Amino acid sequence: MKLLLVEDDASHAVMMTEKLTELGAEVVAVDTVAAAIRLLATGSVFDLAVLDQDLPDGTGFEVQEFLSKRSNPPPVLFVTSDDHAEHAVLAMKRGARGYLVKRPDYLVELIKEVALIVDAPGSSGSRSRSQYEERERSKLSEALQRNRWNVSATARELGIGRGMLRTRMFALGLDE
Repeated sequence: MKLLLVEDDASHAVMMTEKLTELGAEVVAVDTVAAAIRLLATGSVFDLAVLDQDLPDGTGFEVQEFLSKRSNPPPVLFVTSDDHAEHAVLAMKRGARGYLVKRPDYLVELIKEVALIVDAPGSSGSRSRSQYEERERSKLSEALQRNRWNVSATARELGIGRGMLRTRMFALGLDE
């Protein structure tokens, strides 16, 4: 699997590249919107784009938009320090498969999300967007039911923030 990583923080880029390589990915990393678009304009094909939101020359949304204009765009996963719920909702509405906030354990979540999104070694095969959404909807619904629809308890169980949980619930049609 070939992944595009757009990350301007060198230490995060190195850590994510190491983890993704352990998963069996070939990672091509760039640190600006311009570099990503130049690379994509050459016709490079990727199985997944992992995007930071805040970049020195723009935003991950610009790369996402450029990718969306391709005939067969790769899925997009945002991995960012930007924890604004409205950005996460916008990313998901624009077709992103996930929006992870860089918290202390984000690398563990990164591997889980990538394995769900692409045909990772050991997975049962490539998942379409609708299959991914149904699996995510089922996982969230089961966790919410176990916790009697208590958002705080469910967020703790899943190891994500309440805002991120609400964002995912909204994006998957699981409004309270």
